[in-house]
Amino acid sequence: SGGGGAEPSHRPREEEVSEVLKDFAASSPRNEPDLCYLEPRDFVERVIKGNVAVDGGDWVQPLYRQEPDGAWRLCKFEVLYRVNDASHAPFPAFVNFVKAATDQSTVNDPELRAAFEGHVLASLRRVDVYLSQLEAKHLEALRQVGICTAINATAKQLRAALALQLRNPDLIALEETEYDDEPDDVTELRCQAWEAFGALSLDDVAPSAADLEALAARSSAFVPPSAPDGSPYKALPATYNHDLRAARRFIRDFRCARAANPRARAEVKLAEEFCCYFVGVGYAPFSRETMRAWREANPKASDLVRSLGADLVREAAEAGMAVCLEVSFEDSDACWLLDAVPELRGKLCKQGGSSGAAALPLSRVEQLLSQMP
Repeated sequence: SGGGGAEPSHRPREEEVSEVLKDFAASSPRNEPDLCYLEPRDFVERVIKGNVAVDGGDWVQPLYRQEPDGAWRLCKFEVLYRVNDASHAPFPAFVNFVKAATDQSTVNDPELRAAFEGHVLASLRRVDVYLSQLEAKHLEALRQVGICTAINATAKQLRAALALQLRNPDLIALEETEYDDEPDDVTELRCQAWEAFGALSLDDVAPSAADLEALAARSSAFVPPSAPDGSPYKALPATYNHDLRAARRFIRDFRCARAANPRARAEVKLAEEFCCYFVGVGYAPFSRETMRAWREANPKASDLVRSLGADLVREAAEAGMAVCLEVSFEDSDACWLLDAVPELRGKLCKQGGSSGAAALPLSRVEQLLSQMP
């Protein structure tokens, strides 16, 4: 499957990995408040160019795949941006920087775009260097079980990523993020990425109001849940770069690529917003109760979103892709999904697991690898 790994019993179990992350997160310092509120240009100068982040900001969060015996085992690392705090990026500064440097902004800023792309390329190089410095037995173990380290890149950054000369591209995956619009040659770029890297995934997939309208002309009747303070919670946007139609184009591209390259690996990752509606779980501590109440009050709308999601998941699984829910959910939350889409068995993944948003500096990953036979 897209999650990879021929010897699952050789991959660490979730509880083994999460214990290491939780211990580390418990002792990590908070981000300095002034860094969290920097304007994008100041963030570039003081934080990224200032190299104040541990390991250049390259921290990794584990992803797990459920095996046929029900056990969750490590299947991938994803690089997240952290400075000192294991569980939090410097928010909102980092998010504001990314938005200002991509098509999320109405103003094209070449300087910020170059800074963001430079950060992504530097991250790719750092991960490659780190992999090259691992003990030979750990490097071989990663290859044997197919564990990649994934770096986020927008669709418009794929070309620059592909131009890099890396020593371990088979152990590096790309995750195509939603911040930039797709370039005209995105299909070609994706096919090249599947050929050059260990995997390419589509990040943060979620339905838009346009998706619902295409299925049933009653999207205006779709009322979002309410947070405890009465504000709308996880309202669906009118349009979204990684909506369900975009996800289906990605699946189509993968089918074509895999026909020529059977080793190609991919994953569709369902965003937290989607997971709230789909499996009733989000990041907020009140999410489970909020979504349960919303589902009881809006059974038709809930069934509609679940049906949309199940159809997409089925298409991805049938294409040989893994499917990741980007939340920490319980097995019981996804039982209905596995019953509805049996093709998903062995391909279902989750992000973070019981250690939540905690991440580990890249330089400490070998501590986890030592648990692999």
